[in-house]
Amino acid sequence: MSAVREYLAQVPWKPIFQRLPGTLLLCMIPFAFLGPVYTPALFGLYYILLHSAFFLNNARSAYGMYIAYTNAKLYSLTDWVAKYCQETGTVDGNDTRHDLPFEQITHVIILPNYKEEMDTLCETLDVLASHTRAVTQYKICLAMEEGEQGAPDKAGVLMKMYADSFYEITYTLHPLGRPGEIRGKSSNVAWAASQMALRSGGGLAGRHEHEVITVMDADTCFAEDYFSAVTYHYTTSSPEQRRIMMFAPCTVFDRNSNSVPVFVRVTDMFWSIGVISNLYPSSSIKIPCSAYSVSMDLALAVNFWDAGPEAIGEDMHMYLKCFFATEGRVIVKSIFSPASQCNVEGTGSGVSGWVSGMNARYDQAKRHLWGSLDTGYSLRRILMSFIAPNYEATIPLKNMGTTKYGKQEITSKLQYNPFLILELLHRLLESHILMGHLFCMIIISAIILPIRSSFSYPLATFFWGYISNEPVHPYVELSLNISFWIRMSIVIPNVVMIWYYEKYHQWVGFERWALQEQQMQEAQALPVGKPSRTDSALDLSADKNKRSVIAPSHAHLRVQPLGKRAQLASERTYPRNLFDWFTIPVAGFLFYVLPQFHAQITQLFTERLDYKVAAKPQLHKPAAGSAPVVKTSANPHMTGTPAPDLKSPFIMHVNPHLAKLDDARSVASSKGDSGFFDDFSVVVERSVAV
Repeated sequence: MSAVREYLAQVPWKPIFQRLPGTLLLCMIPFAFLGPVYTPALFGLYYILLHSAFFLNNARSAYGMYIAYTNAKLYSLTDWVAKYCQETGTVDGNDTRHDLPFEQITHVIILPNYKEEMDTLCETLDVLASHTRAVTQYKICLAMEEGEQGAPDKAGVLMKMYADSFYEITYTLHPLGRPGEIRGKSSNVAWAASQMALRSGGGLAGRHEHEVITVMDADTCFAEDYFSAVTYHYTTSSPEQRRIMMFAPCTVFDRNSNSVPVFVRVTDMFWSIGVISNLYPSSSIKIPCSAYSVSMDLALAVNFWDAGPEAIGEDMHMYLKCFFATEGRVIVKSIFSPASQCNVEGTGSGVSGWVSGMNARYDQAKRHLWGSLDTGYSLRRILMSFIAPNYEATIPLKNMGTTKYGKQEITSKLQYNPFLILELLHRLLESHILMGHLFCMIIISAIILPIRSSFSYPLATFFWGYISNEPVHPYVELSLNISFWIRMSIVIPNVVMIWYYEKYHQWVGFERWALQEQQMQEAQALPVGKPSRTDSALDLSADKNKRSVIAPSHAHLRVQPLGKRAQLASERTYPRNLFDWFTIPVAGFLFYVLPQFHAQITQLFTERLDYKVAAKPQLHKPAAGSAPVVKTSANPHMTGTPAPDLKSPFIMHVNPHLAKLDDARSVASSKGDSGFFDDFSVVVERSVAV
């Protein structure tokens, strides 16, 4: 038996599983044509199973939206420091009677960017800088790419502009051409996170239990309560559990959605719903999307993010990597303070702008569906966990079941819980397999199967005559009738889902911000007669002169500090918003089914995708563009770092944590490691009076 396992372990499973989704998709087409004739029972069973999976997906989405809406309100109203003190028995966030005080957490916020507009980066940093604990807890890492001309200068400008806004702001420069890497977010984040770990807490072998990494896109904006909630959940967990924790926020496209084609808008709405559908608290599988947080200890334990072609969908891939490294016991906390994101936009205006926007969203959809490689990655890891358990390293774990405060966590062990594996595979099949197969089966069966109740009966009768001389098998006819009623019943969860999505969008995008503005006015933070902030939800509302942004039932609520709202806002107004939902079939075909075919068939021949940065909406903030450019130093040991400006109100100096980094230079192995530590020779920190 050991010889068989050894032989199986040597099989090149990676290229085999890489091609599995595309192979299944191609096999689906002849099966849809010939299955009703030669394997009617199998055809009928698979047809019903696909529809049942689709119904369950919609039902879970409806439940997820209900949970997201109710919890989003709860999160906005929660004083997380008070909740922390109540649970830990401390008097404030600095009380050292608890092993990890609330105020001692450091958020390492990584902003990967490549050829992003300065205005986009400035808005993201403006929002973060408005948070109460930005100057005491936020370490900002501008993850730049060496392939972008002038990236060090751009980083230098931003560092100078925001030197007094954060506990620390620095940047990394991801080298070009590192062996085994592809250009993209995952490789950039892996580089930035590893360098941030090296320069804090004594390097890779130091203590990092007080650090949480947050990865966010250049145009992502978080409210302050996201970081407060993460801090609460992290500090109230046991030391053992902190080592395997991730945090997955819900998402919302509430910025420029009214300026993109309706098909793009509704696709991104369903993208958010799909993310939310797996974040309800009792879910064993919670896959983050785009923006999320990871404990530094967990990132170190799994050797950071993968940087090869298989990891182009870095969010899901990092989750899967942590899932298998912890044998399925990774703890993912759902955070119901959403990541506010922008829809991709095209260039130009009018018809050409509309077409450009559609093309941009298709390219993004193809990149998303390129994540089908993660299905093959998971199948390979599952197989290897059984035939060669020691082939992939796992994290030694103990005492993970219960916190010191008695809270139970989902920490099932992979090798003893086949149901957890099945649930993971079910989510992956939903993400990468279901829609393409379901579309093929429905369309082809409507064309070739003459069912009298079908609208396409005359056309199907014509084609069926070329396929078979026999009538349609009873099993096939029964499966089509059952599936028809399953599709009709999906209307019920869809109505619930739509109802709560609209309420969720209004709350997280407008109501909570309007309540904050109202509270500021009541507290006379804005004197009577003085214009309110331009980022106010009261000002951003599309119809502010017609009705109040705040629902009467919410007028009495008191939200906690949220910080600054993003500049752009797109409110969904009734009844125009209802029209969006009727475009779902077209949007699903254009931006899910077609990209699925495109990506998975292409993966039969290659695993590499040319990464393209999606276009973002243009902002108009002249202050950012007028900032002086800081020239880089000629010192070869300070590559890519801004030169000190003694007249500026901030101090540039060597960080004391860097004293031990010279000893670690020997770990550099590839040519790209030349200058690995150079980006951290000089950092910008808040000036301190001595």
